[in-house]
Amino acid sequence: MPAIRPMRPEDAEAAFELAVRCFDDLSERFGLPHDPPHDPAIAHIRHRHLARTDPDGCFVAEEDGGLVGVGLSIRREGLWGLSLLVVDPRLQSTGLGSELLRRTAAYGAGARGRIILSSQDARALRAYRRLGLWPQPCLKAVGTPRGVAEPASVRPGTRADIPLTEAVDRAVRGAAHGADIGCLLDMRVELLVVPDRGYAVTRENGGGLRLLAATDEEAARDLLRAALARAEGEMGIEWLSERQGWALDVCLDAGLDLRVDGGAVFADGEIGPFRPYLPSGAFL
Repeated sequence: MPAIRPMRPEDAEAAFELAVRCFDDLSERFGLPHDPPHDPAIAHIRHRHLARTDPDGCFVAEEDGGLVGVGLSIRREGLWGLSLLVVDPRLQSTGLGSELLRRTAAYGAGARGRIILSSQDARALRAYRRLGLWPQPCLKAVGTPRGVAEPASVRPGTRADIPLTEAVDRAVRGAAHGADIGCLLDMRVELLVVPDRGYAVTRENGGGLRLLAATDEEAARDLLRAALARAEGEMGIEWLSERQGWALDVCLDAGLDLRVDGGAVFADGEIGPFRPYLPSGAFL
């Protein structure tokens, strides 16, 4: 078994490279299109951030001087989530992933709520259910948005709006994202706001949606329309569980297609209504 140790900020580059290999392998096995390449420098910000904020929940596995496994988890105001779990394809089904999951899950001991966003991989689905979490299967909306206008209710946000994001997060999922919103802003995203009611985080230059939370469905729809209106080319809206029915018509009206390969949201405990909400794959 490879040696497992706590992740350090300087592991960020190797962790990202391993994650890319693993997700490319997943796409190949399921016949899915490969996601557009991420800017490594931007991705490294996330990995370094989690190694610093959650040192007791982030682990790597080493073999022959290189990383062959990464498990990252976060804990915010009593809410635990699994941010990343990847194992080198040649070492999958050897028990390494189970051990990394065990260590990251231990960081959630005593948490009042837990969240994992899962791919459709059968091994992942089985492992997360065995942790005691319940799945909600998800759709994914994909395509190039057409005929979408940005609502007048939405304005650009700044770091001064972080208190708004915290208040909305606590209402929607029972816990603020804390320093994670600042990390996202460091990752060259755009923050969109409906004052007093919700926010969305989009990738720069119309690259797609990363996170959306609102106190009511009207504000959520406006934020989603704003993200779609800013899209440049094809984009995907993920984690469309039954709780997020408010988003389906917005996506269909924009000409996006629905797919059934959206994985599942696993959760248990006190996670708030979790609606209207489209979680972040990295920050839950």
